[in-house]
Amino acid sequence: MNRLNRFACLSLAASSLALASCGKSDDASARAKAAPAEPAGMPAMGIVRLPEGLVVRGEPSGTHVAACKLAAKQGEEVTIVGRIGGTRNPFVADAAVFTIVDPALKACGDSGDDHCKTPWDYCCEDREAMKRGMATVEVVGDDGQPLALPLRGLQGLEPLAMVAVTGTVTERNDQGVFVVRARKIAIR
Repeated sequence: MNRLNRFACLSLAASSLALASCGKSDDASARAKAAPAEPAGMPAMGIVRLPEGLVVRGEPSGTHVAACKLAAKQGEEVTIVGRIGGTRNPFVADAAVFTIVDPALKACGDSGDDHCKTPWDYCCEDREAMKRGMATVEVVGDDGQPLALPLRGLQGLEPLAMVAVTGTVTERNDQGVFVVRARKIAIR
């Protein structure tokens, strides 16, 4: 099983666990804070950087996650809209991978009740709705593997940020796995 398949399976398992653990603290999110990006003009001495122009500011528009998962086929170019979240730590700590959730789903706290310390885990939502409304986003290098770069905190990429990801569907299945290889990420 390749690294992406393992992450997709782990992501689905983690979202199931997160749904059952609303309100519990998670020190991993603090450890996963991304370091600032390398300053412009610095030599690339083994430092991994985001592709130039990958993250842009703007009003995210496109197809919501659940609808995109129903219609898109593997290999197809899509623009998928969602909020970063779905687990207590929707960012992979050592790779440019994160999960997004359909905007129609409500994060804990969206209704004004702020009992949950990690509202982006969507632990108050139905598990089947989460399965239908969650997708994985990856940013890869020339080798086709996710960049070894944590994205949390870079250029406004934070839990609950609304994003539109334009890219290619690289994986999908009937168990809910849906992976988009990002070419552009528009963030509100």
